[in-house]
Amino acid sequence: MELLVVLAVGAVLLAIAIPSYAFLVNSSRLAAVTNDLVSALHLARSEAITRRMRVTVCKTSNAMAETPACDTTAGWQQGWLVFIDGGTKGVIDSGDTVLRVQGSASTAVTITTGTNYGSFISYRPSGVSQGSHVANGTVHVCVAGISRDIIINNTGRIRLDTNTC
Repeated sequence: MELLVVLAVGAVLLAIAIPSYAFLVNSSRLAAVTNDLVSALHLARSEAITRRMRVTVCKTSNAMAETPACDTTAGWQQGWLVFIDGGTKGVIDSGDTVLRVQGSASTAVTITTGTNYGSFISYRPSGVSQGSHVANGTVHVCVAGISRDIIINNTGRIRLDTNTC
């Protein structure tokens, strides 16, 4: 009889704890992916200023390949590359140097952008960001209904905001 009471109390406590644990796992996954992308953007901006050259972060579908390449049809959650972009903007040319490769995020993660940052985010030698058209935009990272927005302003600086998917 005592064993049944202990099992019943344990089952109730477990039923209460599991939803909280799932939220904790999803929040941790969201923070990790957001921090990885923000770190890549900070690296790109810093290297652009230091090297006095354009540095680009682009999305890729083959991050783990021997020679990864930018892929305009890929999703940001598939991975991204940071490279010194001396040739065609947003494309890894023969003389470009890859600085960082980030593999795919979890399948539960979605990363979306507006059309400005649809394929790549570049930083000019002044540190100003540049997408396909203008210098500012937002990247939305979403996991299980919770979202963080990476907001890049006209000067290339980044700030984070919370949102819902």
